[in-house]
Amino acid sequence: MITEFKGQNGKIMVFDDHIKISRATFGGFISQGGSSGDRIFFYTDISSFEYKKPTFFANGYFKVIVPGTHDTNAKVGLLSSSSESMKDQNTVVLRAFTGKVGEQADKIYQLIMDKLREARKNKEDNPVTTSKMDELKKLGELKASGVLTEEEFQIEKEKLLNK
Repeated sequence: MITEFKGQNGKIMVFDDHIKISRATFGGFISQGGSSGDRIFFYTDISSFEYKKPTFFANGYFKVIVPGTHDTNAKVGLLSSSSESMKDQNTVVLRAFTGKVGEQADKIYQLIMDKLREARKNKEDNPVTTSKMDELKKLGELKASGVLTEEEFQIEKEKLLNK
């Protein structure tokens, strides 16, 4: 683990290849209606990451957005947050009683954004895409069924990987 930040309804932990949201805090236990498991989000799966800086007068939040999850409106405001924000499994509500808390949240946000950029760059630099993997699988099936010889399979595989 690189770092973590404890919020009102849980904590967010930053790792090299993923983010973990844990409700293993008193506020997390209360807001989630009891014990709930950790949620792990790999950077390569994250569509977007929302952040609102917490201040002395208004709560902020970290929110992980991934495909296939129900989006809730993370309303945070003057000294409070909506119950939907507190219960959202992908949101950690932040409260700053001092300026240092906001600065720490900013640093964690920048770290997460750097990790997301790095993951996207690595994904773009990787020439083997899901569709190429599907095509390789089909070539393997053709070879296994005897339609392609080993030599023909290797030639087609090279063509596919060098597209």
